[in-house]
Amino acid sequence: MSYRATRNIEASFIEAIQTLMNADWSGVSVEKSFSRVYNIALPVICVRVGSTVHNKVEVGSDATMREPQVFIDIFGSDEGNKLDLKDYLVEKLKSGIVYNTYVIHNGTVQTRTASGRIRVLKIDDVPVSFDTEKDKLDVHDRYRTLITLTVSLGKVE
Repeated sequence: MSYRATRNIEASFIEAIQTLMNADWSGVSVEKSFSRVYNIALPVICVRVGSTVHNKVEVGSDATMREPQVFIDIFGSDEGNKLDLKDYLVEKLKSGIVYNTYVIHNGTVQTRTASGRIRVLKIDDVPVSFDTEKDKLDVHDRYRTLITLTVSLGKVE
């Protein structure tokens, strides 16, 4: 089974962030499933693709250019860890990442092929704030922030 564009974007970001964490950090997990985050020791980064805008590229054509939002939730172990991870990821991801296409068999990556670049068009980073005292929140929700990237493959579909 080959992933389609959205899953390729998500998997490309997960792989890129895992590589960055392995190179420069220790003990940081990267997940794609938000629900699993709460069963993993902190710090944890969760990557998911949100809404996608398909902009028309020319009059009279159905061709579009995809602009998905990539959500990167950071669950820090403390305030400093959250801020350091956020700034590190913004610094490393703002120049974009390699776009890979994946072929999966029985849940395992069989092939990965570099197929272009994911360009970052916009970055928003916002602390996740609950109207509750930190000590009353689940430990995973105490030091959270959300990076939202608007990205493009630069390809007409």
